[in-house]
Amino acid sequence: MSVISFPRRVDTRRGRRPIATTRPRPVRAPVEERQRWRSSSSSRRAVVTLAVAMAISLAGSMWVANRQIEIHTLQSELVQEQSNYAVQVGSLTNLAAPSQIATKAGALHLVDPVSITQIPTTSLDKPLPLPKFNGYAPATSRTSR
Repeated sequence: MSVISFPRRVDTRRGRRPIATTRPRPVRAPVEERQRWRSSSSSRRAVVTLAVAMAISLAGSMWVANRQIEIHTLQSELVQEQSNYAVQVGSLTNLAAPSQIATKAGALHLVDPVSITQIPTTSLDKPLPLPKFNGYAPATSRTSR
């Protein structure tokens, strides 16, 4: 059985006094910042690394969730447009049905009639008789001959 242990850091700065808060802090160069990062405790570095990783993960999750919402919205619009298209196709199909075409063609006398009614022939010189009503009619005729 092996046990892995990390070496402990030895602090060589024990005799230093804390810097007074009244003095402004000196501006550090990037090299000093890297050394400061390397000299910080490993638990602090782990926490900072974990925080950065969590922030990146959260940002990625938010981006993916936003994209899923956009896809859902587009799918809803697609279903609505497909429904409208189906309604339009149905209404236009009914207008072009053979029975509708035959009915309209018959009204325009473009097809042979189904039944023929013979009207009696009369001379054009003879005046037509008055019409006969089956319902309510005035007592006196309004036409005079």
